[in-house]
Amino acid sequence: MKQPTKTDLKVLDPDGSFRDRLEADRRRLAELSDHNDLNELRRVVHGLAGAAGTFGYREIGEAAIALDDKFAAGERVLPADVARLMAALEQALGKPEKSA
Repeated sequence: MKQPTKTDLKVLDPDGSFRDRLEADRRRLAELSDHNDLNELRRVVHGLAGAAGTFGYREIGEAAIALDDKFAAGERVLPADVARLMAALEQALGKPEKSA
């Protein structure tokens, strides 16, 4: 799926606050992942799962929902699971992807 256009974002996020939230969540997820804080990681992921698609960020929403479902099912969350969400965030925000 393509990223939301500027026109889409003017309707969905007129003041840019959701995009700012995505940037803050991206930084927070990286920090939480580094510190293996799964409880807080789960909270941030759950919020993204509920909101990203609504604001036109389908790929972020899909990655967050998949990760949120793993948390809800009590499954082990792997670094690759978090990396998929991080990659979707970085792509949407126009950040270069980090190499492993």
